[in-house]
Amino acid sequence: MTGIDGFIYFSCLFVIVWVILSLQASIKKLEQKVKRMDISLSLLLNRMEIEVPSQFSDRVKQIALAPYRKIEAIKLYREETGASLRESKEAIEEFIEQSQEKWR
Repeated sequence: MTGIDGFIYFSCLFVIVWVILSLQASIKKLEQKVKRMDISLSLLLNRMEIEVPSQFSDRVKQIALAPYRKIEAIKLYREETGASLRESKEAIEEFIEQSQEKWR
């Protein structure tokens, strides 16, 4: 590799790293903005006394509330909604937590 080839290689590598870091920063800002919008929407819905229909089918609810069947509920939720594994896991865990709080 000549000096010019090495310079071009490292220049390209620098540009790629810079683009990746810029994209990560943009994604983080967008995630924060979505989170703020979600909170604002929740506050508005509560203020207007509008209840959002459940995103869970009765079958998912029944399975999620059964002890030791959380994984099965996550799989079913994924099938029904097309959500990712992470989204499904978070949704089911939040549903279980909220359900347990109602019974306390």
